[in-house]
Amino acid sequence: MRAGARVLLMATNPIKRGILREMVESPLKVGPGHEYRVTSGGQEVLFIGFVAERWLQCAPDGPLPFDSSEAERAVAALAEGWSATVMHMLARGPLTFSELHQSVDGIGRRALRRHLAAMQDAGQVEAQHRRSKEPVYSATEWLRAGIAPLIASARVERSEPREDTAPIDALDVEAGFLCSLSLLELPKELSGSCRLGINLEEDESSPLTGVTAHVDQGVVTCEAGLDMKAGAWAAGSAGDWLDTVIEPDAKLVRTGGDRWLARALLDGLHKSLFGIRVA
Repeated sequence: MRAGARVLLMATNPIKRGILREMVESPLKVGPGHEYRVTSGGQEVLFIGFVAERWLQCAPDGPLPFDSSEAERAVAALAEGWSATVMHMLARGPLTFSELHQSVDGIGRRALRRHLAAMQDAGQVEAQHRRSKEPVYSATEWLRAGIAPLIASARVERSEPREDTAPIDALDVEAGFLCSLSLLELPKELSGSCRLGINLEEDESSPLTGVTAHVDQGVVTCEAGLDMKAGAWAAGSAGDWLDTVIEPDAKLVRTGGDRWLARALLDGLHKSLFGIRVA
């Protein structure tokens, strides 16, 4: 499974979430002087559940109760679509089935159709039918907003890595930015370009991977790759980016050039995905 998917499925399990919430309120006593308490990792899992619940409340056909079968199917479609890189490819733009099949790796046509059907049923993918041509599939705004619980889950996975979970890679970085930047609404007085780079290795001298955001009177568009001619930049490790986007007080991502534009983009990412303005 790709980064974020495994923990997202665990955090949205109603039974596991219920146990954690009960233990937050009443630690489990197992004898004189002994009790089980929820760790900081458990608190992070509860936070993921909160972010996922917030996302489920914005479903296209109306809010989905967290413990409903519809919510379970929606989260599964999101996690599996992410792991199969269907979400990654559609983040780049609309594609026909043939184009999508050529873009994703290691997935047969039948499996790809199952993923698309599940994501369509959940309101995450739309198909535009054109006369005498293949349908064109596109990501809905709700699917793009689903990057928030995946980001929160990826942060937990980085703190407790496991062999069955893939690390964040360049494809995840590109898709994460393409999905999230499309949700931003910036002040109309802002214009310019900013490259957003992530060191996949913790060493700041390691190569950066990322995208370039173009802002025209507050409207944000995005292209893969780092344009060295951009007038602003923001860079940091994957961990620094995750903390900065999630936490309201974190300012770990380095910025330069037109820092006003760079900070506005960081602030906008936090606000659009997690609902609290970066201080």
